[in-house]
Amino acid sequence: MGETGMDWSAAASQARKAHELLGSHLADLDALPLRSVVRESWRRSLSNPFQFSYPSMLSDDSLRLARERSELQRIWPVFEKLLVPAASDANLLVALADAQGTLLWVAGNHGAMDGAENVGFSAGANWGESSVGTSAPGLALATGSGVQVSGAEHLYEHVHHLNCSAVPIRNPRTGRTIGAVDLTGGADAIAVHSLPLLQAAVAAAEGQLLLPSLAEERADEDFLDLCASDGPRLSGKPLSLRHAEILTILAAHPRGLNSAQLVEELFEQPDNASEGTLRSELVRLRKALADSPDRRIAARPYRLEWELQTTLTMLWQAMEEGDLERALQLYPAEILVRSQAPGIVALRYRAQIALREMVLDRGTAQQLLRLGRQSADSQLLLAALRELPLDSPARSLVVAEIEALDG
Repeated sequence: MGETGMDWSAAASQARKAHELLGSHLADLDALPLRSVVRESWRRSLSNPFQFSYPSMLSDDSLRLARERSELQRIWPVFEKLLVPAASDANLLVALADAQGTLLWVAGNHGAMDGAENVGFSAGANWGESSVGTSAPGLALATGSGVQVSGAEHLYEHVHHLNCSAVPIRNPRTGRTIGAVDLTGGADAIAVHSLPLLQAAVAAAEGQLLLPSLAEERADEDFLDLCASDGPRLSGKPLSLRHAEILTILAAHPRGLNSAQLVEELFEQPDNASEGTLRSELVRLRKALADSPDRRIAARPYRLEWELQTTLTMLWQAMEEGDLERALQLYPAEILVRSQAPGIVALRYRAQIALREMVLDRGTAQQLLRLGRQSADSQLLLAALRELPLDSPARSLVVAEIEALDG
């Protein structure tokens, strides 16, 4: 945990003094006026036989490949939703680094981003200790703990005008550290609430990483994943958005729908050509399903002739069984997020309302916080506040979040 109650102005002043002593080549690191966690980071960093300068960078193609291969791609949307809007308003940046310290994604305030890119804080740059010395992302990866680094505590002198907080991310199934999320910018980046905010976002992201294991439990069944980061997938194979919409709607209506009903579920503004468009899409969908003879779509009414599990059907099953924790894992905001089909919008809304009522009725403080933060719902956060112990350090953060939402 970072020392969120400390005097950061004094820490930065001490670090500047330490840089002057270090520059004299006479200083013993143990004698430098630094926080112990920073001193040890300087020690590790200075063991590398080079001077710290502009961080090493991936090419555009290498960055694209690194993103595609990283399991972090599944959780970057969580940080985009939970952290980036507030960071942008506060003139801050949110960065997601892999286990080696390479920033795979950076987002936030455009003005702050332009200034940070001038010193190499951008997607593709390596901010591990071996590249730029002491920084919050590198230090979080090295120690496995949430950390904050102020101004001149950075070894890379060109970023002494920046402050940063970072929290490591672990794969919840293996415990392995897979990256770190970082908040960078002015004084707000190391405010009292910054580390708890990052830790809450990491908890939500690590919960998202559990979802593949739920799908693997049904490896011998057909499963339509509506939340894959690269688009919907049927038993691991990519599926177009329109085809995913059709299968999701039919899976939610096991008795079937006639042509007019399915058109109303799929098209925002049905017209005379809609039924023809639907028939063409069904022809293409049946061809896509042809590799499995059991996957048949009947007509009059249109219905699935096999049992198809989707993220939504699993979510409803978890709620019907009273398994609130599993339901929360199954409800990311990204359920066919690009779809505007009326039937999909209605299914998303029904699931959101049902889960919200279930959490309000029987959720723990942490479950109320998780869904409240994910959906930016001040009523859920108020309910969480009532459940939190009076001496909980999270109470002040929750109050601040509620005030920010209520504006």
